[in-house]
Amino acid sequence: MRVSLLFPPSWHPSQPYLSLPCLTAFLDQAGISQKSQRDLNIELLDTILTKSYGLEVYEKLIAKLKTLESSTSGDTGPNSTEHYGRLVEALDRFPNLIDEIEPAKFSLRSEDFFDVDRYRECLFLIDRWLEVVSALYFPTRITVVDNQLSYSIYSSRDIMKAIQDEEQNPYIDLYRQHFLNSILSEAPDLIGVSITATSQIIPGLTLCRLLKEGNPDIHVTIGGSIFTRLVDNVRRCERLFSVVDDFIVFEGETALLELVNQLEGKRDFSKVPNLIYREDGKVRVNQPFYSENLAQHPAPNYDGFPLDRYLAPYTVLPVQFSRGCYYKDCAFCALTLDHQNFRQKDPIKVVDELESLSKKYDTPYFFFTDECLALSPTRRLCKEMLNRSCNFQWTAELRFEKNLSRELLSLMRDAGCHKIVFGLETYNTRMMDFMKKGITQESVQRICSDCVDLGIGVHCYIIVGFPTETEEEALETMNFIVKNDKLNSSYGFSCQPCLFDLEKEAPIMNDPGGYGIRRIMRPASEDLSLGFFYEVQQGMSPQESEKLYQHVYEKVSEVVCELPFNYSMADGLLYIARHHNMIERSQEQQMPV
Repeated sequence: MRVSLLFPPSWHPSQPYLSLPCLTAFLDQAGISQKSQRDLNIELLDTILTKSYGLEVYEKLIAKLKTLESSTSGDTGPNSTEHYGRLVEALDRFPNLIDEIEPAKFSLRSEDFFDVDRYRECLFLIDRWLEVVSALYFPTRITVVDNQLSYSIYSSRDIMKAIQDEEQNPYIDLYRQHFLNSILSEAPDLIGVSITATSQIIPGLTLCRLLKEGNPDIHVTIGGSIFTRLVDNVRRCERLFSVVDDFIVFEGETALLELVNQLEGKRDFSKVPNLIYREDGKVRVNQPFYSENLAQHPAPNYDGFPLDRYLAPYTVLPVQFSRGCYYKDCAFCALTLDHQNFRQKDPIKVVDELESLSKKYDTPYFFFTDECLALSPTRRLCKEMLNRSCNFQWTAELRFEKNLSRELLSLMRDAGCHKIVFGLETYNTRMMDFMKKGITQESVQRICSDCVDLGIGVHCYIIVGFPTETEEEALETMNFIVKNDKLNSSYGFSCQPCLFDLEKEAPIMNDPGGYGIRRIMRPASEDLSLGFFYEVQQGMSPQESEKLYQHVYEKVSEVVCELPFNYSMADGLLYIARHHNMIERSQEQQMPV
């Protein structure tokens, strides 16, 4: 039995994603030796950002332009006069970009990365290049982290059309020309595709279709958080099973291992935990859903990932101390669904793993992906790092807990924590209580001030438009960011305003009326919707919230450094680490001999 694990586009290019390395390490531990893992996201982007690929596209742009010169259909959409205009524009830009794209990519992998003007220039060049490439597939628009097609990713009918659309779907050509042969030549018996973001839905399912067409005998399974949130939808959506054999929802390590065992043995898929599959004309869901015992899990294995091809000069590795959230009461949050209960590894084991990963992959940089670190284990973790004189440099997410003391923050700083991500959501006291955040203004003020004093970067997520929120309450949150000069001028600060989205499985859905929601709606065609439209009894309407969100976003952007800190946590970590190292060297030079 040979297993191949694939991570499709689109995801951020600065660092690998954690899902496949966790699965690979678990299969290693179980003795599954015939396996491979590939980050097709970075491989595909690396392919696009080459002169040779550009010349391929150039010929296709010329051919497409000639076709449309003799025949266009309509004003907008594929093969329209607007499409013709985009092709002309793309061909006009092409000569100025073709010789710049590879140097831009290499600059981001070198010390040029730390020249913020060059950093911005490279990201701009890459965005313009992707815009030129996208013209071939108009109205599709590819960006570094996303893709926009004219199809709804929340409609299975649209998705099935999109993965067949040779004109609008760029991934069909890219997979066929650059990736399919190498994947299929390994002759895998089982292929697992990890879809963890909405931006991966069409690229991921396109890949599944082409793999099944290339070899119908390959068993193709999809895992990841997107379909975990769509369990009820998938059981009613049989058309998806024309391109994939089954779905593994929630946590996937034990499920994947058992799927391997069943494919080698009796093929009794009822024995595979967390599996959604079709049998005897019915879609079946294996419940109860299984939660992993993290104490038995090894460190992630990044072998096979092209760590030198990410768009950063040093490797930043995602790691995990815990799964789930120890605080599950936030009314808006559906993240707790992915991991049904809170579990964590022993801090000593985590430091063992970090030491091993640091040595194996030659990096001190780590990104804790935990939904939020619990305070007492974090204290033990940091003390263990300091006892061993580790030189790790890392970032993590915490809550604005009243018990998050300056002393603990200082300990974290000394152990190499450069930045902390906080879910602030709101600074208004009524909204804090209504959202069940379990935090206070006093704690938020103190912790932010302590972090700045200690040289720890701060990131704040804020939400605009939670049901019943008024404009004045939303502006209070905005002003906490915009008028807090000490915070917003601190090195490494970032802030991401988000427009409230009524998500499936969020606690608010258990009592929408109690949260001021009068009516919930979902378009009938969107059978894979992750959220809902709604009407409120009081406060801002969704339309008013969206308008205010644009205002908040603009005002926050005036005081927040978008690049690199608001663009990428991994990039920001490298910048902050460089900043701290420069300060330390300067202080050492000033010390008397």
